[in-house]
Amino acid sequence: MDLLNVVKARSVWLFDINDLNPRGKSVFPELIDWLKDNYSFSKVPSSPADFDETKALAFLDGHFQAKEEIFLSVDLRIYNDGLIADTRASTKDTDAFLADVLDSAMREFTLAHGSEINRRTLYVSELTVRSSRSLDGLNPGLLDFCKRISVLLGIENKAPFETFGISFWNDPALPTGLQHFRLERKVGVPFSENRYYSIAPLQSDDHLALLKEFESLLGG
Repeated sequence: MDLLNVVKARSVWLFDINDLNPRGKSVFPELIDWLKDNYSFSKVPSSPADFDETKALAFLDGHFQAKEEIFLSVDLRIYNDGLIADTRASTKDTDAFLADVLDSAMREFTLAHGSEINRRTLYVSELTVRSSRSLDGLNPGLLDFCKRISVLLGIENKAPFETFGISFWNDPALPTGLQHFRLERKVGVPFSENRYYSIAPLQSDDHLALLKEFESLLGG
């Protein structure tokens, strides 16, 4: 399973945003201007009341220096209950960006907390990968089943069916909330290109490692 590109590496830090500023110091609109200048966002809120469709203060198409001479494109959304950031690098880099935002803002505005604030962290990893192994390899009976569908549709010699994807979900009755791990062929791409899309509530590195482990179940 080879990584072709990172579609999204999202980090979600959940905490009460007021804990950063417990005594209600006035930091707007200075904070908006500071974020724009520090991270070169091309789109920022026009005011503290300029929420996007998700009810967030959205800072889009910014830049974060992850390493020497390596700058990442970043998006940041500020909510009452935390922060969401996206990169196309890895969730580790996205976490590093959020830590930099909080630690730098703490110093700039004398806030009560930085990246050490008590929080719950969630992840969304979306990857495009390539595998020469077909999902039909999960079970030899899948080939016959797909052929049966194709025959009934009268397209067995024109556009035969193949197993397109597989999903793993947790029980929505459990207190962890509904989460899913999905692997499927890239929509609109010829099967011969062996391109797959996958989404998981994991750190990027763990996500890719699991995909490689899954590939070993396909045989071939």
